[in-house]
Amino acid sequence: MLNSEKMLASIQNQDLAHADKYFERALREDGSEVLLELAEYLESIGFLPQAKRIYLQERDEFPEVNINLAQIASEDGDIEEAFLYLDAVSPDSEDYLSALLVMADLYDMEGLTDVAREKLLEANQISQDPLVIFGLAEIEFELENYDQAIKTYAKLDNREILELTGLSTYQRIGRAYASLGKFEAAIEFLEKAVEIEYEDQAVFELATLLYDQEEYQKANLYFKQLDTMNPDFSGYEYVYGLSLREEHKTEEALRLIQQGLTKNDFDANLLLAASQFSYELHDSEQAESYLLKAKSVAEDDEEVLMRLSNLYLEEERYDQVVSLDREDIDNVLTKWNIAKAYQALEDEEAAFAIYENLAGDLADNPEFLQDYAYILREFGYRPKARKIAEQYLKLVPDDVNMLAFLED
Repeated sequence: MLNSEKMLASIQNQDLAHADKYFERALREDGSEVLLELAEYLESIGFLPQAKRIYLQERDEFPEVNINLAQIASEDGDIEEAFLYLDAVSPDSEDYLSALLVMADLYDMEGLTDVAREKLLEANQISQDPLVIFGLAEIEFELENYDQAIKTYAKLDNREILELTGLSTYQRIGRAYASLGKFEAAIEFLEKAVEIEYEDQAVFELATLLYDQEEYQKANLYFKQLDTMNPDFSGYEYVYGLSLREEHKTEEALRLIQQGLTKNDFDANLLLAASQFSYELHDSEQAESYLLKAKSVAEDDEEVLMRLSNLYLEEERYDQVVSLDREDIDNVLTKWNIAKAYQALEDEEAAFAIYENLAGDLADNPEFLQDYAYILREFGYRPKARKIAEQYLKLVPDDVNMLAFLED
């Protein structure tokens, strides 16, 4: 039995001490071809230092192992060493194509995607192998050269690439068209991809795109398919819920959102949607509960504060509206709600200060101008109240109440 064979048997028996002993003997006694077979196997099972020693020993006689050495160096995070091995592969060598492909991967890993593209273009001049063309298309897509990516993907047979890589060129073309804003074409190719082989991500992308195009019925068919095939798929419940709501299936939409919250109960978007749907189903207590939880987890709570202020104001819970008041609120509608609550609590000065602060931001909002004109008159700013009333009447010229106010 060869030393290489004894080493492998020791590895299988988890006897690493004997494996090391037979490895050292193999380096001295076994033939080159046997060693190279051993190195390839060791590399495949993660024994990289041992594989590297064999490749270095045989490198002069078998220069093609520079490719293997480069890949091992890359695995070890030594990119500079990997390039040194690749540079040793001559352009005249039959291994130069493999070297170019590894170079492209390394440059892409290093963020030098333009350089990776140049290497793949050079590789494509040498070979029309489908995987080379697919790699080039992927790089074009990554660089957002979507038109060129589409042309390159179109050179490939979808079924062949699907068999080789598990990836669909139709799905990739659909994504590229979507990125170009050509949504009809994107939907067409994504539908082809899903028709040929079901794939969760492709179904989600297609359903989401259909939702964005307001084709809610078709979107919900695909969302339902995803919900049935893989209810553990991450994040689909939010858009599915929104799409169901557009078809006036609010109870079902709320169920989907609640399903999403069982996976991630700190998702502010899901909590906001759950609150909105609860409110539409006339459960304001549950709507408030979801909003308060969203307030505790949201990185930016502006949207939550606005919705809470709307809810409290509608229910005449004015003290709770003004409790939301703070200096760093940016949302003008929230500030306006707080001003209305101050007015309802007869704290006119606090309300007036907010109206003055909002006058520039809401100068084109007739309802705000109406309220502002009245509070200006109340504080004795009659000329300014007249000016605001005239501004309002330009927007709502047939409001008889404001005409009477102006005449007064």
